[in-house]
Amino acid sequence: MLKLFRMSTNIKQVYVALQLYENEIDILIGEYYNTRFNIIRADKYTSNAISDFSINNRDELIKDIRKAIQTSAEKIGTAIEKLLLVIPAYNFKRFPLRSKVLIDSGVIRKEDIARAVRNSLRSKVDEDVMVVNPMIVKYIVNGISTRRIPEREICDEAIVDIDLLCADINVCYEYVSLIEEAGYKVLDICLNSYAIAREAALFEESLSKNVIILDVNRSCTFLSLLSKGKLVSTEVIYDGLNSMINRIYRTYNVPYNDIAKLVKYAVNYESEYPDDIVYAWSDSGTTKTLTTRELNEEVSKPLNTFCDKLITMCNPIIDENVKIFLTGEGEQMEALNDLLCQKAGVKVRDYYPDTIGVRDPSLTALYGVFFVYRDKVLLNDINVSCIDLLRYDSLIDHKELDSEGETITTKIKNLFKQYLEKGGK
Repeated sequence: MLKLFRMSTNIKQVYVALQLYENEIDILIGEYYNTRFNIIRADKYTSNAISDFSINNRDELIKDIRKAIQTSAEKIGTAIEKLLLVIPAYNFKRFPLRSKVLIDSGVIRKEDIARAVRNSLRSKVDEDVMVVNPMIVKYIVNGISTRRIPEREICDEAIVDIDLLCADINVCYEYVSLIEEAGYKVLDICLNSYAIAREAALFEESLSKNVIILDVNRSCTFLSLLSKGKLVSTEVIYDGLNSMINRIYRTYNVPYNDIAKLVKYAVNYESEYPDDIVYAWSDSGTTKTLTTRELNEEVSKPLNTFCDKLITMCNPIIDENVKIFLTGEGEQMEALNDLLCQKAGVKVRDYYPDTIGVRDPSLTALYGVFFVYRDKVLLNDINVSCIDLLRYDSLIDHKELDSEGETITTKIKNLFKQYLEKGGK
C-alpha cells in the first residue's frame, strides 16, 4: 500500500530516452525521486542501419532498436514500455505566436498556462514540418513581462508568448514509426538542439549575448543560434570528425574505432610535432607505427577545412559579445577547440553534462530530453513512467536482501553481535 501511495503522489518516476544517430542507438535511463534526478544506465549500441540521421536499412534498424531496448531492459531487471525520443532538428523552423487566455478564477493557475500551450498547438505551420516542442518564451500579466510562471497572480487575462519549434515532418514520422514498429510507445519527442540548450541552461545565457551551439558529430554537425532567450535557428552541415578519421583510415590499415580515439585524444594543434609513437600494430607479421607528427600532418588539412566551414557559417553573427559552445563527440577533440578559437577570434567553451553517469558530450541532447519532458510533467501534472514501477521497486527491494533474507544492515548488526559475544577478541 505504501508503494501505491508513493506512485500517486508523483514522488518517483523513471524515464527512458533514446537517440538514433551516427551508426549508434543510445539509451539513457534516469530516475526522478522527489526533486533529485539520478542516472540509472547509459548504454550505446552499434547499428550499421543508420548513418548521420539517415536510415540505410529500415527493417534492420527496427531489429537493432528492439534488441538494444531489450538488452537495456534486462540490465535494469524490468521491461521498458515507453520512450522519450530525440528528433534531429533537420529542416528546423520556428513559428512565434501570442496566446491569450481568460482567467475565470481571477488567479492564474498552472492549468491556465497549460491551456494557453494547447491553444497554440492549433495554429497552422508549413506543410513540410510539424510541431515538436512548444517553447514558452515569456508571460505578460497586468502589463508586466516575466519569464517565470506567474502562478497565483491576480488578473483577468494572461498573455503567453510561445515559439512553436518544428522539424521535418517526414523525419519525425519515420523516427516515431521505427519505435512503434519495434513494439514500443513514444511518450514524447524533443528536438536535439532544444534539449541541448535546455540542459546547458543556454537560454538564460542568450538573454544578454548571442549563443552559438556547435554539436559536432562524426558525419554531421548541427549549428544552432540562440538569441534573447529563443532558439532562433538550427542548420545542418554534413561534415564532422569522419573527414579526419577517414583520411587516416585510407592511409593506414588500422581499426576504425582506434583511429577515432587517436583523432579525438592524440591530435594537438601546435607548430611543431614530436616523433613520439602514439600507435603500433602488426601487419602481416611486420610491426608498424604511427607517430604524433604523422598523425597531425594527416589530420591538419581536413581539420582546417572543417573549421573554415563552421566559421563561414557563423561569421555573420560572430563578434566580441557572442558565446560559442562546443558539444557532441567533437568536444572531446582538444585541437578542434583550439583551432576554432583561433579562427573565430573568440573563446569557444567546451560543454558536457556534469552529472555522474552521463559525462559524455555525445549524450548531451539525450540527457536534456529529461529536463524538457520534466517541464511538461510539472505543468500538466502528468504521472507516468517508462517502466513498470511496482515491478522495478520489488526488484530493488529484493536485491537488498541476501540469500538468507537478511538485509545488509541486519547482517552487519548480527556480525557485530557475534563479535561482542566472543568477548571482542
